[in-house]
Amino acid sequence: MNGTILAEGFVDVSIPTIVWAWVTFLVTLWALSKVAWPMLQAKMEEREVRITEGLEKAEKAEKHARELMEKQEEILQEAREEAQKVIAEGRAAAEHVRKQTLEKAQADIATERERAKKEIDLERVKAIDELKRTAVDLTLEAAGRVIERELNEEDHRRLAAEVIGRVESLK
Repeated sequence: MNGTILAEGFVDVSIPTIVWAWVTFLVTLWALSKVAWPMLQAKMEEREVRITEGLEKAEKAEKHARELMEKQEEILQEAREEAQKVIAEGRAAAEHVRKQTLEKAQADIATERERAKKEIDLERVKAIDELKRTAVDLTLEAAGRVIERELNEEDHRRLAAEVIGRVESLK
């Protein structure tokens, strides 16, 4: 067995093969560490920087979005308050107009009622005067027929005054 180690298994392994495998591995490792690792490490660092920048941008965007949302909420709250204020002012104005309209209508009704009372009183006075005149005429005519003579002007006046006195006492 000339420098060959026999394993009791599937593979025969020799020391020169192991040495060459280690030499090849170390040369490959050295070559990779001088050529490939720096490039790979640069790419990894570049990627890490891009990811870090992306995360920072995302955080800034999220912070900006939160600020915008807070501003939007403030504006919305102000708009709600302004709307409530406008609604309250509108209701107050409507109530004021309603009260003014009601007061004006009541004043108009009172004025119309007073005017109607005055017209009724005036018509009542006219009716009473007309009734008095009619009563006087009827009285004079009846008196003339009763006495069957014609009364002179002085008799007419005296009889009219008596009739008017009686009618006024009937009120």
